[in-house]
Amino acid sequence: MIRADISQRARVVTRLAVRACLTTLVAVGLGHSVMAAAPTLTHVFPPGGQRGSTVSVTCKGKFDWPVSVAAGGVTITPGTEAGKLDIRIPEEFAADRVWIRLHNAEGASNAVPFLIGSLKEVSEVEPNNAPSKAQKLEGAEVTMNGVLTKGDVDGFAITLEAGQVVVAAVDASTRLGSPIDSILQVADERGFVLAENHDEVGLDPRLVFRASRSGVHVIRLFAFPSTPDSTIAFSGGDTSIYRLTVTTGPFVDHTLPMSTALTDGGAVEPLGWNLAAGTTAAVVPFGGAEPHGLLELEPQGEDRVASESRLGLVFSPQWGGSARVRLTPYPASANIGHAVDEIVPLAIPGAVTGRLTVSRQMDRYRLSLKKGQPVVIVAEGRSEFPIDPVMQLKDPKGGVVATLDDPSPRRAPILAHTATQDGDYELTIRDRHRRGSDRAFYQLTARMDAPDFELTTSADALVVTSDKPAELTVNVQRRGSGVGAITVEAVDLPEGVTVEPVISETKGDSSKKVKLSFLAKGGAYSGPVRIRGIAQEPTETRRFARTPVQLGACFDTLWLTVVAKPSS
Repeated sequence: MIRADISQRARVVTRLAVRACLTTLVAVGLGHSVMAAAPTLTHVFPPGGQRGSTVSVTCKGKFDWPVSVAAGGVTITPGTEAGKLDIRIPEEFAADRVWIRLHNAEGASNAVPFLIGSLKEVSEVEPNNAPSKAQKLEGAEVTMNGVLTKGDVDGFAITLEAGQVVVAAVDASTRLGSPIDSILQVADERGFVLAENHDEVGLDPRLVFRASRSGVHVIRLFAFPSTPDSTIAFSGGDTSIYRLTVTTGPFVDHTLPMSTALTDGGAVEPLGWNLAAGTTAAVVPFGGAEPHGLLELEPQGEDRVASESRLGLVFSPQWGGSARVRLTPYPASANIGHAVDEIVPLAIPGAVTGRLTVSRQMDRYRLSLKKGQPVVIVAEGRSEFPIDPVMQLKDPKGGVVATLDDPSPRRAPILAHTATQDGDYELTIRDRHRRGSDRAFYQLTARMDAPDFELTTSADALVVTSDKPAELTVNVQRRGSGVGAITVEAVDLPEGVTVEPVISETKGDSSKKVKLSFLAKGGAYSGPVRIRGIAQEPTETRRFARTPVQLGACFDTLWLTVVAKPSS
């Protein structure tokens, strides 16, 4: 058995530790007292870096310099030149993305993503459009940072041996928010296309190519606008940034199983390409044992992800890519390689990862229910997995009681049923088009539909002027039935800032949204606060509000700026 070379898994962070870490954000330039407009930030370039390195980046946006900077888990040093930052990434940093925010006495910018990888980093060098001018890659395990300009085609030359497998993966639209829909090709030295990929992960391509002959091959990248228009040309511009990982070594993009225990991440099997058989790796809590600042969370939304769930990460210095793993409060397992007609027990609550390997395959699960129990079953895949799951539930007598065959394309299929009799129910899952693939993975999560609620804020930042209240809308989503009145309050507030708690009643307008009024009478402040909801019925339940979803992520902190009253 081969075990990945990463640190021993760290303990899962408690709420107390998270709260303590909220005050450890990286901050520079706090002594700057000159009044200025709030900074704006569109992106940083390069948009990522290698673990264990220091990366010099340029901030793109509008701001006065110096400015304060907040980020999670990395150390930032401002340069003397306006817009320049040095970002130090810890060697075994258990995150694949952090968020950078500029702030001053007047407000804060949007948080923008900065990606973290393990391979050597290289910058794109022009001209590289023509096959004869393709930029030569020094080594076959690199991550390229580049920008596509209008009409641009970026080419990179790599020497492959016959039979060698190269993985080329782009991060642009999906994880960086670049406004491009890119295409990736492998061509020979003459420019003849040998392989092409488009929209493998959202709008981002990923290409796996096995060389049929030895020699130089050209990997080239170009794009169209992510929002189609009438222009007949390749797209590009200052914000069309990307990261292109190219490797003939191991590349990881998911794990088996997809979830592990919240209390003990354990070990999983990393999956992807060019991995040695029997490889296992420890799951490390996202951000490590003591994450700082903007701790990225999975959105809950209609997929009904448990509020207690957190992210974990599997990575290694030798790998391209990494894999996120859900740390779930439910028992987690894998169901691969079972007999065709086998009925596998599905724990409630529980999460199981399965795979529809062959065409027309139908996996079967047994659920033991009692009359009156309301069960919720969610079938999750990923955009790069060739599966469109269809679920059906049969009662102990074989009658079909629920079928889900037309789910929303924007959410995972969710099957809900209240048992009408005691006994063993049978759940089946198949692909809508009866396809099978060694990458047709899915995850089933089953649980009772217990009363619960979720809170989301209308914004991820708020500015309060001294002696002038500022309002924040908090949206309320009740789940199940029986959730009583919810007290919504602001916590972790700085001295001098007060927020009166408000009640979300079970009926009326306040059942769906409430407004908090922030009043400041103290000095200046710039930092994170949190919004909390507490319901006493049917049992005491506490939930922290999450911010609006951005590039598949959200946070449980809100950035608060208190503008001090000018001195007379």
